[in-house]
Amino acid sequence: MLMIYKNVKGKSYKKLIDLLSRNCNRFAFVEDRRMMEIEEERLDYVEEMISDIKWHLIERRIQSEWETTRLAEDTAYVFYFKMNNATTQFLKERSHSLFGWNGELPEDLMFYHDDKCILAVCSHEEYFFVEETIWETFLLK
Repeated sequence: MLMIYKNVKGKSYKKLIDLLSRNCNRFAFVEDRRMMEIEEERLDYVEEMISDIKWHLIERRIQSEWETTRLAEDTAYVFYFKMNNATTQFLKERSHSLFGWNGELPEDLMFYHDDKCILAVCSHEEYFFVEETIWETFLLK
């Protein structure tokens, strides 16, 4: 995996999401419980935000670690979705950059083919890991 410190924005972001949708069968994002003022209200907000794709939700797990983060004592909600046309469109409409997934949006997008992580973002630290072949394909297009 390559570690990249450059944000992917605008048309390039949409192109990357399209490439990932062709090479991945699921994606995930994170809602860090440490960042929630009122957990129930934040989860209601996320549920409303994903209402158009809720049928593509595979599961919501409580985890203390994911691809880019290991929490010592805290936990976060990790939402896993099927990767398809509807969820691809959702990702392209909700943000215009990889690092835009934070603040009002959930953070730390992750894309998988089966159990293998293809790309994982650490939004607030502004870096991501990506499989070398995917990155090379992205740069060549």
